[in-house]
Amino acid sequence: MEMIPIGKNAGMLWNLLESGSEFSVSQLVSKLDMTRDDLFSAIGWLAREGKIYCRKQDNELFFSNKCIQGYFHFG
Repeated sequence: MEMIPIGKNAGMLWNLLESGSEFSVSQLVSKLDMTRDDLFSAIGWLAREGKIYCRKQDNELFFSNKCIQGYFHFG
């Protein structure tokens, strides 16, 4: 059985979001070099901690760690 480092991936995602920008799912997958499944696991980890925000535009999701107008918070 393969171990998925969800916490490690969440840390990588958090560090990227700390750059102050927002990213689409496709940008995050590319920049973090992880699968969509691993990315969404990391997003779930940060969402559980209340540390990630999301918005939808033209059927694409964007994520940030800053509460920007138009973003919603999980939980």
